Amino acid sequence: MRILFDDEAIHDLEKIRAWITKDSPRAANELIERIFEKIENLSAPELTYMGRPGLDPETRELIEYPYIIVYEVHEARRDIVILAIVHGAQDREPKT
Repeated sequence: MRILFDDEAIHDLEKIRAWITKDSPRAANELIERIFEKIENLSAPELTYMGRPGLDPETRELIEYPYIIVYEVHEARRDIVILAIVHGAQDREPKT
């Protein structure tokens, strides 16, 4: 499966890195690296659906504490779209 990033997810990663870099550039880099490693694991067929069912229909959520990686799997297109990366303490409402 191919992994694609929605613009919102890229923006989320940039905000996360900027926020953590204020206190520790090394910690920011390590967290971003862990998030990318977790996302890369999704491309393995046996791990594609390892995330829990998401708040929105047809989405899944993968935890890289304290963040939640929100994604969709499109079997017909053979791709996974990373939609957003949100802090677990953030209030969220379904978009439907």
